[in-house]
Amino acid sequence: MEKNDLFSFTSKSQATMFEGVLASPPEGIAKVKANYFLRSEKWDQYLRMWEPNTLPIKSLSDAVNRLGIGTEVYTLLPPQVADAIDRWLIKKGISTNVVAYQDIKELVYDLNINRGITKVYVADQEHYKMIGFRATVVSPKTAWTV
Repeated sequence: MEKNDLFSFTSKSQATMFEGVLASPPEGIAKVKANYFLRSEKWDQYLRMWEPNTLPIKSLSDAVNRLGIGTEVYTLLPPQVADAIDRWLIKKGISTNVVAYQDIKELVYDLNINRGITKVYVADQEHYKMIGFRATVVSPKTAWTV
């Protein structure tokens, strides 16, 4: 029951990886520049080197802003980058929770505890195999189906 509504209520929650889904890492000479920003701890400049993936970002915006589906953004980048990712998303009109993990094993452990996350969008088969049936591999060039 929520807000004096007599119907039963269950919140839909999902998550997405930042790396590979919402943005692709820099390549070539941009990668060298990005590594400099990473070592210098200039997190916002570091994220500017990443290539935004338009359709997944639109899907995230639609899920959060129009459909009201709780969606978290996970990253395996250093924890300080999570705040920069949050600012990066806010510039795009998306306000959601950004959580940094040291590695995929830590994320999998937390997902086993947090059963409320019903779907996790990932970019590669390796993460899919580790997360299990709740993971969905998506392309950075396509929109999600919610």
